[in-house]
Amino acid sequence: MAPTTLLLFSFAMFVLLVGTLAALVALFVEHKGRRETAYRVLRLVLGAGLGSGGVVTLALRLHEAGLLP
Repeated sequence: MAPTTLLLFSFAMFVLLVGTLAALVALFVEHKGRRETAYRVLRLVLGAGLGSGGVVTLALRLHEAGLLP
């Protein structure tokens, strides 16, 4: 497996794991403060993960093609 593919896979798994755990806490924990915090974490992880994931992928692919230093 290429290092680029391994890096992208690791990033995707991290976002998936943290997002899933935050969603579970936001949905099933009865403590209001923890639910609110988990919801904020979920929004942050999904926003940052999905937004930056595309940018990172594009930059790595352009680098592999020799278009970026």
